[in-house]
Amino acid sequence: MTWNVRTKCNRLVMTTWTRASMRRLRLGAAGPQGFTLVELLVVIAIIGVLVALLLPAVQAAREAARRAQCQSNIKNVALAALNYESAKKIFPVGMSFDAATYRTKVHNQLKEYGPNWIIYLLPYLEQQSTYALFNLKLPINNDGAGVSAADTRNRQARGTSISVLLCPSDAYNQVKYDGRIAFHGEGWARGNYAANSGGNFIGGGGCSARPGETISACTAGPEANGVLPDDDGWLSDYRRGVMGPNIAVRIQEITDGTSKTIMAGEVRAGLTDKDSRGVWAMGHAGASLLAIYGSGGDDNGPNACFSSADDVYSDICGTDLAQSECMDCFTGGAADQATVRSSHQGGAFLAMCDGSVNFVSDDVETSGSYGRWGTAWDYMIGSADAEATLP
Repeated sequence: MTWNVRTKCNRLVMTTWTRASMRRLRLGAAGPQGFTLVELLVVIAIIGVLVALLLPAVQAAREAARRAQCQSNIKNVALAALNYESAKKIFPVGMSFDAATYRTKVHNQLKEYGPNWIIYLLPYLEQQSTYALFNLKLPINNDGAGVSAADTRNRQARGTSISVLLCPSDAYNQVKYDGRIAFHGEGWARGNYAANSGGNFIGGGGCSARPGETISACTAGPEANGVLPDDDGWLSDYRRGVMGPNIAVRIQEITDGTSKTIMAGEVRAGLTDKDSRGVWAMGHAGASLLAIYGSGGDDNGPNACFSSADDVYSDICGTDLAQSECMDCFTGGAADQATVRSSHQGGAFLAMCDGSVNFVSDDVETSGSYGRWGTAWDYMIGSADAEATLP
């Protein structure tokens, strides 16, 4: 009897549990199994809004880091130049070439490039191996032709990408320059820093004096006998820079004060492989030199957006691409003018002759296209104009 009662009780419990379980299963099957379409769309929209809010902040943080690295790099370049000047008692020349052959043709017919200021600085930038790779008895643009098919040292050296010469903000500086002009050769690596050669066009002859001035706004450095002509723009108190064609200054010759004179500034890399801007081993305007980027020219001021502003070797002058990037240029085939340019919003970094680095606004005082000399920007460019004033 006892066994029958216990068995009946067990059966009753099992029956009750089974019925409850089935009810839960049926309720679960009939109830919601996940998000509805509306709920899913709402969640996606919220996530989209959050991403839209966070993305600019992330991009700004990344650009801040790139900008800080760019500032550090140009600082290191400036310190290397100061160490060079301390050792040699003069800054390196901005570009070098055979004056007996090319002085009057340097802006448009220079076919043999000697070392520029950056090549001379390589040992001071911890790039001794790259410096040693160059064969400085041959033109920097030599590809081995006419000497030895195996002698491609200069091509290899000039094609070396050097991180301290690159601004991370520039999206184009990984594309090598492959020669807009055939004799330039191929495989030139990019850089983003150019030396201040002053308020002159690069080239001898064919330049008139600017309004109110008596010396032409052209410089090609000394003649073959080492003498600087009386009408060379390097002699102008208004226009002499720091590192020019076959010429440079000593630090004591910077009478403006080293903290007030530009040593080097940013440049942007060319937008195509045939655009020579930002080529670290090539001595020319836009490649590694700043030239007539103040008054008296149409490339006046940082990131100047004037039509045909930079006079450089390029395949994009006058195109929509150049204009949209504010990097328009002159199509005449000469390379004698280029201004400070950067990929930073609102301005560019300048290294001064005391080694300090400043961020200068695009809105710095200038006199506009072909304006008269005497603005704050002009005084930063000239190295001997502290007391100079136009009548």
